[in-house]
Amino acid sequence: MMHVLRRFKSVGSNKVSSLFNPTKRRTHDSLQLKVGEEELRFPHVWLRDNCQCELCYHKTAKSRIIDYSQFNTNAKPKSVSSDDNYVNITWDDGHTSSFRTQWLKLHSFEPKHQTTYDEEIYKPKKSTWHGRDFFKLCSKHNYNAIISSDTALFQWLHNLSVYGISLIQNTPNNEAALENIISRIGFSKQTHYGVKFIVQSVPNTSNVAYLSNNLQMHTDLPYYEYCPGVNMLHCLVQTHGEGGENLLSDCHYTANYMKENHYTKYKLLTDIEVEWSDIGTENGNEFFKLHRSPVICLDQNEDISRINFSIPQRGTHFPGKLQDVTPWYEAQKLFYDLSYKFAANFKTQEGDILVFDNIRLLHGRNKYIDNTHNIRKLIGVYIDWDEIYSRWRCLKIKLNPNNSIL
Repeated sequence: MMHVLRRFKSVGSNKVSSLFNPTKRRTHDSLQLKVGEEELRFPHVWLRDNCQCELCYHKTAKSRIIDYSQFNTNAKPKSVSSDDNYVNITWDDGHTSSFRTQWLKLHSFEPKHQTTYDEEIYKPKKSTWHGRDFFKLCSKHNYNAIISSDTALFQWLHNLSVYGISLIQNTPNNEAALENIISRIGFSKQTHYGVKFIVQSVPNTSNVAYLSNNLQMHTDLPYYEYCPGVNMLHCLVQTHGEGGENLLSDCHYTANYMKENHYTKYKLLTDIEVEWSDIGTENGNEFFKLHRSPVICLDQNEDISRINFSIPQRGTHFPGKLQDVTPWYEAQKLFYDLSYKFAANFKTQEGDILVFDNIRLLHGRNKYIDNTHNIRKLIGVYIDWDEIYSRWRCLKIKLNPNNSIL
């Protein structure tokens, strides 16, 4: 049962300190409602801005169409009524708004509801891991199930987003198989290496990934400002000799370890921008890519948003201060050593698609012998996290139609 409790007048703006001093933030008038045993408070301006009526919100486009040239940020409720399912507000300008109680609860400003929204709708909460636990958490999924079942597709995308790693098995041995998976999600990301790329030993290559030598652990394409989020590698032919094993390391685990045990070096990797580059020619196309970013990128909440790391693709120009160079190299070396220490080591089989978070995990490969009798061939494709999270949310609504998400 929802009841209107009371409206709260705003505290004087000169007495409300902002999170970003010395700027002062105004505390707007708000409406307090009771949903079951909970008391939830909503600012007047937010309620007016999110009116769900046909004059303010387009139902099929799921978009706000309120006329902002006429919008009053100081709108006040004139009257409020409610029942178990709806809250109805008549504003001081005569406009009427109606809100579903479950919708209000979902969009509440209470911390626990904010957390629920973040994890259930925005993005699943990530779980970090050490390489010793890799085989316990790396979920295995059947190719045909993902192609034919929305439930299987949702579970695969969910596990991938949580752990940053998954394995699709029993994939048909043809180069078009990846396209069928991508079409279940959205769109692939084209780079200067093409829509798809072949990973095999190539003489006189412009990319060290196309050698049979040891491939040091790295993230792909750190020189892209908008870096591909997920890498999918379909194993078509696997070397039957020694070598060719994949190396994978969760850099969220490594970064958190450094933050707790080597904080000064951790801060160097979060604060100092370095230059990432790729220069060459692929299929007749010349490219010269440059991007500047720290190794460990943080968002405004100090959470990791992206990892950049590649020894070959780090540019020779250091855009920072002279006195920072040696300490930064020492921090980078520690990050490199810890990533190897915490890495998992395994070998994919023919018919496996290895799928991993390219802006979270480092990946590499052990040396192998390549000749006419023993070859290794993989086909790869990138897809952005925007596409994956979008499909994950759509499937969540489709598979749980009674959930009041929108």
